[in-house]
Amino acid sequence: MLEGLLVVGVIGVLLYLVVQALLSSQGQQPHPALTAGHWRTTHYDVDGHTKVVVQKVTPASTHVLDEHLIAEIPVGDPDYDELFMTAMGTARQRQAIFETEE
Repeated sequence: MLEGLLVVGVIGVLLYLVVQALLSSQGQQPHPALTAGHWRTTHYDVDGHTKVVVQKVTPASTHVLDEHLIAEIPVGDPDYDELFMTAMGTARQRQAIFETEE
Protein backbone atom coordinates (compact mmCIF):
# COMPACT_ATOMS: atom_id res chain seq x y z
CA MET A 1 0.00 0.00 0.00
CA LEU A 2 2.75 2.44 0.98
CA GLU A 3 4.78 1.50 -2.08
CA GLY A 4 1.77 2.18 -4.33
CA LEU A 5 1.33 5.66 -2.84
CA LEU A 6 5.04 6.33 -3.30
CA VAL A 7 4.86 5.35 -7.00
CA VAL A 8 1.79 7.53 -7.56
CA GLY A 9 3.52 10.43 -5.79
CA VAL A 10 6.69 10.12 -7.88
CA ILE A 11 4.65 9.94 -11.10
CA GLY A 12 2.69 13.03 -10.03
CA VAL A 13 5.88 15.00 -9.30
CA LEU A 14 7.41 13.98 -12.64
CA LEU A 15 4.25 14.96 -14.50
CA TYR A 16 4.20 18.32 -12.72
CA LEU A 17 7.85 18.98 -13.66
CA VAL A 18 7.26 18.10 -17.31
CA VAL A 19 4.25 20.42 -17.53
CA GLN A 20 6.17 23.26 -15.86
CA ALA A 21 9.10 22.80 -18.25
CA LEU A 22 6.79 22.91 -21.27
CA LEU A 23 4.98 26.02 -20.05
CA SER A 24 8.17 27.90 -19.25
CA SER A 25 9.72 27.10 -22.64
CA GLN A 26 6.63 28.47 -24.42
CA GLY A 27 6.84 31.78 -22.61
CA GLN A 28 10.40 32.60 -23.69
CA GLN A 29 9.89 33.43 -27.38
CA PRO A 30 6.82 33.77 -29.55
CA HIS A 31 6.15 31.10 -32.10
CA PRO A 32 7.85 31.94 -35.45
CA ALA A 33 4.52 31.74 -37.27
CA LEU A 34 3.25 34.67 -35.21
CA THR A 35 6.23 36.91 -35.97
CA ALA A 36 6.67 36.05 -39.66
CA GLY A 37 4.56 38.07 -42.04
CA HIS A 38 3.99 41.55 -43.37
CA TRP A 39 1.57 44.41 -42.82
CA ARG A 40 -1.01 45.47 -45.40
CA THR A 41 -3.69 48.14 -45.59
CA THR A 42 -7.11 46.94 -46.70
CA HIS A 43 -10.84 47.49 -46.35
CA TYR A 44 -13.99 45.39 -46.44
CA ASP A 45 -17.73 45.85 -46.02
CA VAL A 46 -19.67 44.35 -43.11
CA ASP A 47 -23.35 45.03 -42.43
CA GLY A 48 -23.49 48.32 -44.33
CA HIS A 49 -20.19 49.64 -42.96
CA THR A 50 -16.77 49.80 -44.58
CA LYS A 51 -14.00 48.78 -42.20
CA VAL A 52 -10.56 50.19 -42.96
CA VAL A 53 -7.90 48.07 -41.30
CA VAL A 54 -4.20 47.31 -41.13
CA GLN A 55 -3.57 43.58 -41.11
CA LYS A 56 -0.51 41.48 -40.42
CA VAL A 57 -0.67 38.50 -42.76
CA THR A 58 1.44 35.41 -43.36
CA PRO A 59 4.15 35.68 -46.04
CA ALA A 60 1.79 34.05 -48.56
CA SER A 61 -1.04 36.41 -47.47
CA THR A 62 -3.27 33.42 -46.76
CA HIS A 63 -3.95 34.00 -43.04
CA VAL A 64 -4.51 37.14 -40.98
CA LEU A 65 -2.28 37.10 -37.87
CA ASP A 66 -3.31 40.47 -36.43
CA GLU A 67 -5.71 43.26 -37.35
CA HIS A 68 -6.07 46.88 -36.25
CA LEU A 69 -9.28 48.75 -37.04
CA ILE A 70 -8.62 52.28 -38.27
CA ALA A 71 -12.17 53.39 -39.11
CA GLU A 72 -15.68 52.08 -39.62
CA ILE A 73 -17.65 54.18 -42.08
CA PRO A 74 -21.38 53.79 -42.83
CA VAL A 75 -21.79 53.12 -46.56
CA GLY A 76 -24.68 55.59 -46.76
CA ASP A 77 -22.74 58.47 -45.15
CA PRO A 78 -22.89 61.58 -47.40
CA ASP A 79 -19.20 62.25 -46.66
CA TYR A 80 -18.22 58.64 -47.39
CA ASP A 81 -15.55 59.42 -50.01
CA GLU A 82 -13.76 61.96 -47.84
CA LEU A 83 -13.96 59.76 -44.73
CA PHE A 84 -12.76 56.72 -46.68
CA MET A 85 -9.76 58.51 -48.19
CA THR A 86 -8.79 59.96 -44.81
CA ALA A 87 -9.06 56.55 -43.16
CA MET A 88 -6.96 54.90 -45.88
CA GLY A 89 -4.28 57.58 -45.46
CA THR A 90 -4.24 56.98 -41.72
CA ALA A 91 -4.04 53.22 -42.31
CA ARG A 92 -1.03 53.63 -44.61
CA GLN A 93 0.72 55.75 -41.98
CA ARG A 94 -0.02 53.13 -39.31
CA GLN A 95 1.29 50.39 -41.62
CA ALA A 96 4.56 52.30 -42.04
CA ILE A 97 4.87 52.65 -38.26
CA PHE A 98 4.25 48.93 -37.70
CA GLU A 99 6.82 48.01 -40.36
CA THR A 100 9.51 50.20 -38.79
CA GLU A 101 8.83 48.77 -35.32
CA GLU A 102 9.67 45.29 -36.56
